[in-house]
Amino acid sequence: MSSLQDNIRKKLNLGKEEGSTKQISLTLNEQTLNKVDAIVEQFKKLTGGKGDIPSSRNQLIEDAIEEYISAAADVLLNDYLVNIEEAMSVEEIDDEELCSASNAGFEEVFLGKNQWYSDRIADWRIPHIKYIACYRGAPYSAVTHYAKVKDIQPYIDGRYIIRFDGQAIPIERSVKLGKSSMNDIRKIGYTSLDKLRQAQEVSDLR
Repeated sequence: MSSLQDNIRKKLNLGKEEGSTKQISLTLNEQTLNKVDAIVEQFKKLTGGKGDIPSSRNQLIEDAIEEYISAAADVLLNDYLVNIEEAMSVEEIDDEELCSASNAGFEEVFLGKNQWYSDRIADWRIPHIKYIACYRGAPYSAVTHYAKVKDIQPYIDGRYIIRFDGQAIPIERSVKLGKSSMNDIRKIGYTSLDKLRQAQEVSDLR
């Protein structure tokens, strides 16, 4: 039995939370619109106009779109490891986390302790992060090293501790800030090891 059918049956008796909406325009063929209107009419007969089951064409279409989005998001997550919520706010990722750090903090922790701390990693991403790199502050103002990840564990206050499998590895050619800003670095979030090795500037990591 489909989840959509289950949801329709549930809505015959249960309400749902209202969210903010935006006005949009849709173009549907006449046959589809006739089916929509017929379904809405049958819902009204079954409920006597009561309950939270769609009682108008717009409500039914809105519910159908929400169900499609949910199903599509599941496919992206399960088949392609793409979290749509995260994709709305950060760049597409591959297998390396990119962070930023003051030079002093980088030398003390990244180079000195062979570990790093991160406060924004989706749980399902963790098994797929193989390497980590950090943009260093002045006087380097570049990405100079990367490290192979040994494990990633919860730390405190929602942060994670990333332990390295050995010492950080110098990049043959440092990745300079170039025309990018620090805000651009924060937006990248994740990239691939191949891009890191070939990049000349931060913008090449996208």
